Order: sequence, then structure tokens, then C-alpha cells
Amino acid sequence: MKKIFLSTLAVFILCVQNFCCAATIESKNFNGNENLIYPVVHVADSSAEKKINVAIVAEIDRFLTGIYRNAQVNGFQVADVRTNFEIACNEARNTVILSLLLTESNYYKGAAHPSTFLHAMNFNLSNGELIDKNYLLDVGSGVPESHFVAKLEKKLREKVEREKIFLFDNVFPLKKLPENFYWDENLHLHFIFQQYDIAPYAAGIIDVDIDA
Repeated sequence: MKKIFLSTLAVFILCVQNFCCAATIESKNFNGNENLIYPVVHVADSSAEKKINVAIVAEIDRFLTGIYRNAQVNGFQVADVRTNFEIACNEARNTVILSLLLTESNYYKGAAHPSTFLHAMNFNLSNGELIDKNYLLDVGSGVPESHFVAKLEKKLREKVEREKIFLFDNVFPLKKLPENFYWDENLHLHFIFQQYDIAPYAAGIIDVDIDA
């Protein structure tokens, strides 16, 4: 995906290069916090633009609320919390799709390490709707989830062998698709396994490109 690097104090405007600049991305700090970086998306249709940005802010708010509620319930002290993003724009099945990856990280005082989650959001730029897994399974007469699960398992096995990643027992055979997926700038479909989903913390977040 196209990475966006920016000064924490600057407002950075990026015009997504694909498809005649279908979207303009403005980087902002959530509630003025320079560690909480999130995108504001501008598109031609004001209704679609509102849907997209409401969904993004709701996700940031959900993340922060969960962190501080967990701290309150368990007597933790939040030492650090931050977000950032990557973004790509592409076209699939005559739909211009904006794929957003939000990196959400937090650290509680005294914890062994930070916790990081990669949240993917895919938007149809023409109407602002979120694209979920049903979109993947609704091609022609319908593609069964097992088709994608089989492709994902094959690519995951290859990645594990190539990168010498240690997985938990009983990962294979895969039972279902991860909830988080996105398309990169080459229209490759990626699925995301979060920390501890299928491997120890040291393995990090595992991103599998099933079209590689």
C-alpha cells in the first residue's frame, strides 16, 4: 500500500494517484493529540464523504474508548496510545475502492510490550459504503468462502516456510477467513492475522497476500 509519512505538526494533503485523483486524503490529529494520526477523506460526493469520515472517526473513538475502559476496569495506567495509517486506491469490478489500514497501538505502564492492532477498512468511493467479506463472496453466482480459505492457507504455509515463522499448534487447516482484509495498489488481496491470532507475539502481525 502507499505509505504516508508526515510531520506530526503538519497538515499533509495527498491526492490518491490512481483513477484521476478520486479521493484527496488529509492527515489530522485526533483531538489535537499528535500521536493519534488519522485520515480525513475528501471525494466528489458529499454524502459518500460524510459516510467514510464518520466511519473512520467512529473506529478511532472505539479504539480509544476500549483502551481506557480496559485500564479503568483492570487498574492499569495508559502509558502510550497512538494511531497511524496507510492507504491505497484501486478499482475492482467497476468499483473504485479505497483501502485504509489503521495501525492502533497502546502500552500500559509495566506491561512487557506494546500491543498493536491493524484495522482494515475498505470503502466504495461512489457511495461511501464499507465493503465487507460479503463483497468477496458475491462474484457472479457466488464464490464460497472455502475458495478463499484454501488460497489463504496455501499462501500462509508458503510464507511460514519462507520466513521461518513459528505458529501455534492446530492452526491448520484454517477454519475461516480473518475479519480484516484489504487490497494493495496492485489489486492484490491481503488478509491480516493480528498478534496472537495464530502465532506468538514475536511473529508480529502476519499479512498474507493471496495473489502474490
